Amino acid sequence: MSDDLQRRQYVRVVVSFPVEFALENEPSSHWGSMLDLGAGGMRLVSSHDLPARSIIKLKFGLPGTERTMELRGVIVLSFFTRTEQKFHHGIAFTSIDPHDRLAISEFVENRALERGRETK
Repeated sequence: MSDDLQRRQYVRVVVSFPVEFALENEPSSHWGSMLDLGAGGMRLVSSHDLPARSIIKLKFGLPGTERTMELRGVIVLSFFTRTEQKFHHGIAFTSIDPHDRLAISEFVENRALERGRETK
């Protein structure tokens, strides 16, 4: 885990909200949950096994905002958890609007500050 943190360019925070997603060349979309988020990527949890290095289209809104973000990423890590019976996919964003990246950065910073105050 510490290796993952050292390789990341952006800080991630724990979150839990829905994400609509689809592989780039597939017409049907699916729903999953976001478990962590940073300006450079996220972790998606779903019942769908997605191949590593696949391009994925993502659609979600940040809590407290009305803006819907639509972006693309590449699946860089996938594993299955027996306890949850779900697939976890680490996704690096590859195509993201600069305004969306800024909104995510601000959201992550605010969430990290809130968590810091809770632990004191």
